[in-house]
This record gives sequence, C-alpha cells and structure tokens, in this order.
Amino acid sequence: MSYNKAMMAQLNKKIVLEMIRTQGPINKAEIARKAELSIPTVMKITEEFERQNLVKTIGKGESTGGKRPDLLEFVSNAYYITGIDIGRHYVKIVIIDMAAVIMSKECFPTTEEDIKKPEQFLEKIASHVEALIIKSGISKERFMGIGIGMPGILDYAKGDVIFSPDFNWVNVPLMRIFQNRLPDFRILLENANRALAIGEYTYGAAKNAEYILCINLGYGIGAAIIENGELLYGKSGTCGEFGHMIMESDGPLCDCGNRGCLEALASGNAIAKRMEQEIKEGKQSLVSRMASEQGRIEAEMVFEAARAGDILSRKVIEEAMEYVGIAIASSINLLDPDAIILAGGLTKSQDLFFEQMQKTVEKYKMKYTGKNVVIRIGTLGEYATAIGAATMLTRLFIEKGGAF
Repeated sequence: MSYNKAMMAQLNKKIVLEMIRTQGPINKAEIARKAELSIPTVMKITEEFERQNLVKTIGKGESTGGKRPDLLEFVSNAYYITGIDIGRHYVKIVIIDMAAVIMSKECFPTTEEDIKKPEQFLEKIASHVEALIIKSGISKERFMGIGIGMPGILDYAKGDVIFSPDFNWVNVPLMRIFQNRLPDFRILLENANRALAIGEYTYGAAKNAEYILCINLGYGIGAAIIENGELLYGKSGTCGEFGHMIMESDGPLCDCGNRGCLEALASGNAIAKRMEQEIKEGKQSLVSRMASEQGRIEAEMVFEAARAGDILSRKVIEEAMEYVGIAIASSINLLDPDAIILAGGLTKSQDLFFEQMQKTVEKYKMKYTGKNVVIRIGTLGEYATAIGAATMLTRLFIEKGGAF
C-alpha cells in the first residue's frame, strides 16, 4: 500500500495522539523515540493538538542532563460521546468523555409493546437521547457523536437490523430513524457484542491483550473477537455468533430458529425458561414464591434463590454454565486467544458459577491448548455495552489523527 503525504501526516498524528492518550504524561523526546519520528515533526503535531485543546502541558519531567522536559497529557474531556445499549430488558444510555468517565446516564425498561413496534420504540430511544444531551448542558459542538449497540445481524451500509433473535426483528431501518431524529450528530451503529468488546479492550479487562474473545452472557449469548486492536467481522459480517453454536442437535428451540443452540441452553432467557418448566413439572423452588409476587420468572430470581440455598436453582445454573464452559473450551481449541473476557448481566452472579465453569473449561479443552489464555470478568459494569458503543467514535477520532 502506497502512502501519500496527507496519509502519512494523518498516520503520524494518530500515532502521537494515541501514545499521549495511553502513555501520558510523556515528553516530546520520548514520543519521537518510541514513534520513530523526528523531534521537529513531534513538536509540530503536539503544538497543533495543544491549539485544539486535545493535549496540555502538566509540568516538567526528570532531566536527563539538560533542561527538564515538558510533560504532555491527553485532554479527555475535550469532547464527549453518547453511547446506547438497546437491550431486550433495558435500554441504557451514557454520556462519557474520551477516558470513558460517565458524565450522565439513563436506564429504562424495554416493554413487550416496544418490541412489537420497533420503529416507535427507536423513536422513543432517540427522544431519550436528545433529552439526556440537553439535560447534560454540554454544547453540541463538544459532542463527537452517538454510538449505538444493537444485538443481531446488521446491514452496516444501510444501517438496518437484518435480524435480531432477541427482539424477533427483521429488516428494521434503525439508522434512518436516529438520523432523522438527531440530524446534528454523527451516528455509528455496531453489533452490541462487538461494542461491548471494544469497550473492554479500550478501557476494561482486555486492555493489555492482543487476541481476545469477549463473551456477552445476558438475556442472550453473543461474542466478539479482537485481534491486534481490530474487530473481526468475517466474510459476511456475522463473526462471533458464539451463542448459536449447536450444543445439542435435538435440544430446545432457539429464538434464531435452530435447536440446541448455546443461547437456548445457557442464556438468561434459557435459565428462566428452564426454571419455569421445572416448576410446571412439580419441582419445588424458592423461585415459585418470587414469581408469584412479580408475575413471571426471570434469571435474576434463579440466581437470587441459588444464593439463598435453593437446590433446584443451583442445579439449573450449574447445568447452564457447564454448557458455557464446554463452548469456551471448544473456542480455545479453535482460536487459542490470550484473553477471554466474560461480561453481561449474568456475570453479576459470577460468585455462583465462575470457579466451577473454569474447571469445566479445563476438563474439556484439548490437552496442551490454551496454555497462555486467561479468563477474566469484564470491569466496565452494567453500562459496558453503552460505553463500548460510544468508544467507537473515540477510536475513529484518534484513527483520523484528532479530526472528525
């Protein structure tokens, strides 16, 4: 690939800005040495960044024989970004700065009526986003844009949801609705699992890893793969459908239409359905009382009952997480990553399954494979997907060398 002068200038800006962001406080001589750029080039770039208020001098470094050098630091609150996580149970919205510090946030439930009327639901989300931005008091000029994390298979060119098993949506024009409602903002759309992964890679548990499998354990199950800082999409853009690996050929029906998918056996939705079936068959559980109070069984109740010593709940969780462990072991055999990150709502109850699941992984992975892999719980919390969706814009901004 040949580079012209403008492309080289942008690449140099990207390298310098990312170095200051991730390694600052840092001096110009150190930047030049690490980036293999001349001191005059680094000075020109950093002076431009200082004029843009992207970089600031915060003091003096240690002398190596001459004058003490100025130390440069990234100005993370120069711009802000909105991130949206469109979830099956809740919609979560954040406004973050470029260090992923949450300035404002909102969470509201996804109703059955919302799911039946996708375009009205997306209009409602857009109105919540607009209201949160206004309430924040931050001027539009300081907003980099809006990132959206949506579960399912997406048409990135059109911005449509081709198919979302979680919502049973087909060909929904998501981007058109948001762009019509929020025309003053740049908007990026990404699969929710990939958004989650990019957030954990940039700011969370996968920060120092190079080859990552990030698994989202929630209402459904999904995953994303990152190699050398780049998301993998596959030839048709569907890479990462971890939850739709077939674990039992004659297993329960999955929302995707197949039978025996991991998602149909071990997701939050699957755990709730399994407990419901067990109770219908006459099994005794604390969940029966919880469900009578709330009107339906949810996975959260099963974990709560298990923590209270409910034997049936523990059994349901253990069996579900054994499937997850087997799937992870198979993924290690196939991919040999250096990090596997578990995130999503079910990981809030990791104390009930994480240790046992790791034993399952060790039991089923091939001998001598995955010698260097570590399995960690994500660190960004319940707003991780929204943070990751927003992070896409920060990454694009840095990729362009600090330009929109």
